Amino acid sequence: MATKFLKKILVPIDGSVSSLMAEETAAVIAKKTGASVTVLHATQELKMGYRLPKSVENEILSHIEQEAEKTVNDTRALFKEEKIKVDTKTIGRSDPANSILELSSNYDMTIMGAHGENEKDPYALGSITKKVIHHADYPVLVTKKVSPISNLLICIDGSPNSSKALDYALRLADKMDSKITVLNVQEQKIHKKAPKAVEELGHKILAKSLTAVGKKKVKVDTKLKIGVPSDSIVEVATKGKYDLIVLGSRGLGTVDRFLLGSVSDDVSHKAKCSVLIVPTKK
Repeated sequence: MATKFLKKILVPIDGSVSSLMAEETAAVIAKKTGASVTVLHATQELKMGYRLPKSVENEILSHIEQEAEKTVNDTRALFKEEKIKVDTKTIGRSDPANSILELSSNYDMTIMGAHGENEKDPYALGSITKKVIHHADYPVLVTKKVSPISNLLICIDGSPNSSKALDYALRLADKMDSKITVLNVQEQKIHKKAPKAVEELGHKILAKSLTAVGKKKVKVDTKLKIGVPSDSIVEVATKGKYDLIVLGSRGLGTVDRFLLGSVSDDVSHKAKCSVLIVPTKK
C-alpha cells in the first residue's frame, strides 16, 4: 500500500499578517492532501534591559497569554471551518525557533510566515524564520503570498540533493494538480570560459529531470538560465508569476554549497513568492 505523501503539517503562528498567510496556505495544501494540521504558538521570552516591578511584569505576561489564547482559538476556528483536522500546542516563554525545530521532526512539512508581527518588510525573512530554515531537517514552506500552489518552479543542479527536492515537489504537484517548471542555472563566470560545454551540461541535467518525472500526471516545462543562481531564480519566478519556488538545501556547516546551500538562503530572502526548502535529510 502506498505511503501517504503528507500526513501532518506544523503551522507556527503569532497573530501577524504573515502568520495568517501561512494558515491559509496550510489550509489549501491540507484540503488537497488530506493532511492534519497542528497549530503551534510559542511565546517569546520577555527580555527587558531593566527589571520591571513584579506587578507590571505579571500584567504584561497576562496580556500576552490572553492574546496568545485568542490567536490560537481564531486559527483553530479557521481550520475547522475548512473541515480540516486540527490540533493546537501552546508553549510558554521560550525561544520560538527552537520550539518549532524541536517539533518539526514529527511533521512532514512546516508552513510558516516569512516574518513576525514586529518585522515590517512583507517579503524579507524574519529572525525566527531564518533560524528555522537554516536548521530544519524537514521541509519548510515560507509563505510570502496566499496562492493555490498551482504553478511551481523547481530549481535543480544535478546533485542528489536537488533530486530529493525534485521528487518531493513532484509529489506535491501531483496532489495539488500543479504545473511545474524545472529550472537549471549555470554560473555566468564558468559559462564565459566554456559556453558550449556549460550549456550541454545544463541541458543534460534538465533531460535527467524529465526522466525522473516519468509518467506522473503533471505538466512540465524546463528552463536553462545563465547567470548568478539566486538572482536568476528570483527573476524567473517573478516574470513567470510562480506560486512557489522549490529548492533543496544542504544546511549549515557545508563547505560545498553551489546551488543548494547559500543560494537557498538568498532566494528565501529575496523572492516575492512562497519558497519551499527541502533539506538533505528528507
